Amino acid sequence: MGPPVKRRKVTSATEEINFDPTARHDFLTGFHKRKQQRIKDAQEYAEKKAREEKREDRKKIRENRAAEIQEALEASKKILQQARGSDSGSGSDGESEDEWEGFEEPIPVDYEAEYIDEDKYTTVTVEEMGTTRNDFQSNKEYSPTGDDVDHKATSSSTEKSDKPAKPRQKANSEKKRKKKFRYESKAERKVTQRKERMSNRKHAKSRQDS
Repeated sequence: MGPPVKRRKVTSATEEINFDPTARHDFLTGFHKRKQQRIKDAQEYAEKKAREEKREDRKKIRENRAAEIQEALEASKKILQQARGSDSGSGSDGESEDEWEGFEEPIPVDYEAEYIDEDKYTTVTVEEMGTTRNDFQSNKEYSPTGDDVDHKATSSSTEKSDKPAKPRQKANSEKKRKKKFRYESKAERKVTQRKERMSNRKHAKSRQDS
């Protein structure tokens, strides 16, 4: 065998320390900048935490409202069940009471009122009038004519003339006349207005011809 091979001892290289003037300058002049950065980071962390707390608060409020609504619904369901049970126990008597029997017949508005002024005596008669076509026709058939009104007015004036005059009546006043007024229907008013317009046209035409 040959002689053994000598192994070299590996020696570690010595680390060098290099001086960086730029890093030294940044470190010496960056105290204020690093302080402001720490403040900014702290503010961002606080804002993030506040947002999370608000989110949790809103979540709790929603959960509480949902629980309250659920409790109210359950309470209303219980009340409805109790009401239905009481209605079913009452039987047919309750059903008959709840039946609608229609509108009640209105009280007729037929009346007569008298009004006395210093030199006038007026009687107003209010009669109920229906809303159907037959009612309008019946009102037309039984409506008094001009002669009837004049006859009633003269007869009433003769009856009132026999009564003693009131102290407030004028000395030269004529006999009291009793007038009976009746409210015309819509159709009657239209006919009366048409007649008046025709008479006015005739008078105007006669004046133009003359």
